[in-house]
Amino acid sequence: MFEETVTDRLILSPIASADARTVAAIFALQSDPATWAHLPEAVETDISQSRARAADHGKSWAEFGLGWWLLRLRAPLGDLDTETVIGIGGAAIRPHQAAAWNLGYRLTPGAWGHGLATEVGRAGLAAATAARPDLPVTARVLAHNRASWRTLERVGLAQVWEGDAPADYALTSGMQRRVYADRALPSELRDRLIALG
Repeated sequence: MFEETVTDRLILSPIASADARTVAAIFALQSDPATWAHLPEAVETDISQSRARAADHGKSWAEFGLGWWLLRLRAPLGDLDTETVIGIGGAAIRPHQAAAWNLGYRLTPGAWGHGLATEVGRAGLAAATAARPDLPVTARVLAHNRASWRTLERVGLAQVWEGDAPADYALTSGMQRRVYADRALPSELRDRLIALG
């Protein structure tokens, strides 16, 4: 079993399986329209979507020893109690997408503005670098989501591309996207990340 990681304010529990409790916590986050303020089309409407997401992260844990975490508070924060699940995030590899770490985070709005995305981003970057330093750590973000790309910059990633998402990726087609990385990327990897939307 994979161990939890503790940061200053968070308990990071591996999403290493699609058990009912984990899936329910992910669905509560993913189905909340407020969580998706920057991309309303991505709201999950069926728990099977969250089950598939959990299974996908479980594959990264099983194959690479690291994937995204379920994020819980170590102490109260505003209206949020200790142990409250406030999001998901970390670094994972999805070989069917690209041979690179994908760093990301999604937090419930009650946890926004407190630096928690930066905290989980730094933990994810450190864990990915320790697990497979040969692979770049990358991230894709909507250009209009300034808070998210500023977080990536605080974590230590640099922008390597900005432009329209591919027309064949329906969820973000025509939207301005950015790709970030912890190092210069080979052009074929950069193009593959761009193609992911």
